[in-house]
Amino acid sequence: MKRTQRNLFIIMTVMVGIYLVLVRLPPRITLWIAGALVAFGLALVVWGRDSFVARRLTKQRRWSEAVQRYEKFERKLLAAPWPQLTVVLYLSFYTFDGVAVTRNNIAQCLMNAGDLDGAERQLRSALLRDPLYPVAYVNLGVVAGLRGDKKIAEREMLKAVHLGYNPAGAQRILRRALAQANETIDRLMK
Repeated sequence: MKRTQRNLFIIMTVMVGIYLVLVRLPPRITLWIAGALVAFGLALVVWGRDSFVARRLTKQRRWSEAVQRYEKFERKLLAAPWPQLTVVLYLSFYTFDGVAVTRNNIAQCLMNAGDLDGAERQLRSALLRDPLYPVAYVNLGVVAGLRGDKKIAEREMLKAVHLGYNPAGAQRILRRALAQANETIDRLMK
């Protein structure tokens, strides 16, 4: 069983377990527990608001502001005494490590801003936290592709696929990155 399948199994098992417990309890207790879960969720959203703001800034293509917010969120994650409870803020089938996810998001913003060296540093840092995180390998492949290095790009994408990333998606992303690198080279040559 690949890690992505195992993570999906864990997520589904927890959800089913919570449901099965809640439907077997008396309605008053169920409402009390549901209220406590909602209160916890709201507190978590307030605590992790930097992540949500960073995502909105990313959609607005405000890369440097998004990077600052992601970095602030990363500092909170590193300082949190209970990082396992924050997993719902960045739930991913690929990893449960929020710092790795956040560093990957920072790298994506840096790639879009044109800072490929900074993006690569962030991705390597994410892989130090979680060496089995396939999305970081995908983005390393994109960085290599944008640099025009097809061999390294293919190697990184292959690692991502072996770790459970969708092969068709990896091919599509790699094709796009190499095409973008070729367009950039053509523009520079003219």
